Order: sequence, then C-alpha cells, then structure tokens
Amino acid sequence: MSLPEIRERIRVALAGVSGMGRIHDYERFAADWPKYLGLFKDSEDRINGCMFHRTASGKRQATLGEKEKFHVITFRFFRGLQDDQATGVDFDDFIDDVGSAFDDDPSLGGACLTIDPDWGPMSGLTGLQVDAIENRRFGTVLCHYAECRLCVIETV
Repeated sequence: MSLPEIRERIRVALAGVSGMGRIHDYERFAADWPKYLGLFKDSEDRINGCMFHRTASGKRQATLGEKEKFHVITFRFFRGLQDDQATGVDFDDFIDDVGSAFDDDPSLGGACLTIDPDWGPMSGLTGLQVDAIENRRFGTVLCHYAECRLCVIETV
C-alpha cells in the first residue's frame, strides 16, 4: 500500500461515477484563466471536472512493529450551472453518487486498510464527507462547486 496506489484507486472510483468529467489527481493551477478553465472542460466543452490532493497526513504505532498512516484527501468538484435545466438537483445527486462509489469499496481495492478511520482527524467519520456545496464563479462561468474530504488509513 502506498499513496500513489491510493491515488490511482481514488481515480478509478471517480471514473466509475456517472456524469464524471475531467479528473485531476493533483491541484491544478494556471495563470491564464482560459487555459485553467480548459483543464476542467469535458468532451462537450462544458465545465465538468474535479481535482483532488492530500491535505494532511500523520502516523501512529498501531501494533508492536506495525505503523499506520492516515491521509486526508481533499476533493473539489466543478460543474457548469444552468438554472433553467435545474442542474443544482443533478449536481446534488452526483455528489451523493461520488460518496456511494467510495462506500462500495472501503479499502479502495486493497490499496488501503479503510476509509472509515478509527483514529486521526476524521476519527469516527465514514467515507466521503461533504464540507460545502455552493454556487461559485469559476473564471467567468457560474458553476456548482463542492468540496469534500476522505480519510484513508494505510499500513506503512
């Protein structure tokens, strides 16, 4: 088990969610707004994407000779907003589907011990935690935005 394996399994889980757009397994930046927006456009030229990266980690002695490490992964999802098409409802359902994708595989295909930590900063929480769902301007485009966290525990 390693962070690169965990990152890849997260990418696979996200790719399996219906309606998922572009996936970036690191936080993207660009000084040029049109270029930055292009990083999140899907095949239909709509803003529809996500990025995720590790925002915290820590280690403990779990047993005599075995250490465990936690990683908090932060996700940011963006999708173009179209009020007349009630895209807010679809986006809410989409975020629930993302959470379900992780619930279906709490060891991320064996890449980690669990996504249901019993220690660390997210102790007692289960699976994907949704911290914010709101509307934001993404460059010049009005979008739905969600920020979520997932804590994975691995043996090191």
